[in-house]
Amino acid sequence: MFRLRRDVKIFIIVLTILFSVYLGINRSNLDKVFVHSEIKLDIRQAENIYNDSHNNKKIRFDYEIDDLAKINSLIAEINTIESSNILYSEIKNKYSLVIVELPVEISRDILTRFRMLNGLANESIIRKGVITESTDLKENLNNNFITKKRIQNLINESVSPETIERFREQLEIIQAKIDSLGSRNDIRKHNASNELIMIKAVKTSSGNTALRRSMIVFSITTLVSIIFLILGLIIAYYIFVLMYKLMLLLGIRTSRGDSSNYNYNKKSYGRSKKVKRIYKDRNKTNENTDEKQ
Repeated sequence: MFRLRRDVKIFIIVLTILFSVYLGINRSNLDKVFVHSEIKLDIRQAENIYNDSHNNKKIRFDYEIDDLAKINSLIAEINTIESSNILYSEIKNKYSLVIVELPVEISRDILTRFRMLNGLANESIIRKGVITESTDLKENLNNNFITKKRIQNLINESVSPETIERFREQLEIIQAKIDSLGSRNDIRKHNASNELIMIKAVKTSSGNTALRRSMIVFSITTLVSIIFLILGLIIAYYIFVLMYKLMLLLGIRTSRGDSSNYNYNKKSYGRSKKVKRIYKDRNKTNENTDEKQ
């Protein structure tokens, strides 16, 4: 029967335990719990977009949270809104950074949900003062429309080609002013009807929470690894024994078995054969002794 020596058994047991512990540490990242890794977050581009925007209302949320799942879920929900406008988005494993424009009637509910999230470290709101530009902008548009209409009438009444060409040049200038003022008016309406929201969330886990989570993963992984390794070794052992017996049935002898049988046969042969010793010079020795006496 195939047997293992005691020192081999101890070596296998120690190796199994050490390998299971290694798998547990590798799986749970237990060796990294006590190492503080600084999160590199460059928000300069996002801040430039936020500062250069001219929305009448701008809100910024700064979060320090141990789980980004809820805030990322809310950001994903915002992306599904047709009227939303994502100006900047950067979703990473350890932080999320998003700038979005939302209509005023939609942003109220979204802002309430953001304020209810745990881990809100800072909230800042920027509002513009009373806007007086809208009245001047409207008057300028009306004046340019009146001027445009008057020039069109002059073109229709003119006969001279030189005069018509001169009026058309003036008409192009007036139209360019109207387009510019109209664009400014659209931007103003857009900034008034849409709020800008900036969300910055950084993942921070407390040492006790991370240690507890890592210890649980480590314990489970190590225990499961030991069980599976022991089962694997038992299966391998019985497979080896089965192969060993199969070799004996086939008449294949191992070197250990051959040497044992040889020693056994040698001992049996030595015991069964009797050796008789004959001393030929014994009588002569006795005669010589008698003569001397």
